[in-house]
Amino acid sequence: MTDISAADFNAEERRETRNSLLAESDWTQMPDSPLTDAQKASWAIYRQSLRDLSDHENWPFLLNTDWPTKPS
Repeated sequence: MTDISAADFNAEERRETRNSLLAESDWTQMPDSPLTDAQKASWAIYRQSLRDLSDHENWPFLLNTDWPTKPS
């Protein structure tokens, strides 16, 4: 049996959530997306912020306020 620390468990959970959010927003960066260039840029920033979460000072114990906000 493998011993898993709370940090490792939380990191895995956060990565799964982050990856799901990235997958859900893939469409925003496609060439045939109905979004304007400005909207695509906002989504690109959001997606990069998701990728950067593992560098956050609270990682992997993120608060709800640590997550980036989806563009509208």
